[in-house]
Amino acid sequence: MKPTKPSTLITYGIASAIFSFFLTMAFVSRGFAVPTSPYSLSFTLAGIGLVLIALAIPMLRYRAELNDPKKVAKRLAPLFAFRVVVMAKSTSIVANLFLGWHIGQAAMLLTLPVITSSILYAIVGLATSAFTLGVAIWVEYVYRIPPDRDEPTEGTPA
Repeated sequence: MKPTKPSTLITYGIASAIFSFFLTMAFVSRGFAVPTSPYSLSFTLAGIGLVLIALAIPMLRYRAELNDPKKVAKRLAPLFAFRVVVMAKSTSIVANLFLGWHIGQAAMLLTLPVITSSILYAIVGLATSAFTLGVAIWVEYVYRIPPDRDEPTEGTPA
């Protein structure tokens, strides 16, 4: 599986922010309420981020054991590692979409002549989305396979 590309995340985030900005503008200009995300979304995103941190602990221990010559490193189950990486990758994409949504919504709400209480929902959602996105990218980085030490590097004679 290839790691998540920053260009993919940037593209999805910008598209989500633009969509959110114009959808919020359309709702407000027609007199409807602002389509805000409830606090339960923020709690859920933060919970997913904390679960990802907990799932990264076995890999951090394994890497610490690899660097310690006195200990024999106990390998992780490959399916466990694959599941964690898939969860981190999907979480990074979804958290990025929510981050773009909340950025667009906050930008639209800040252009209004009166700041409503909906801005709090957007700011809390923006913060938890950014936290979860950062955690997901970090977990995906932690679970990358390190290069083998025994294989010759490229360009050296065999």
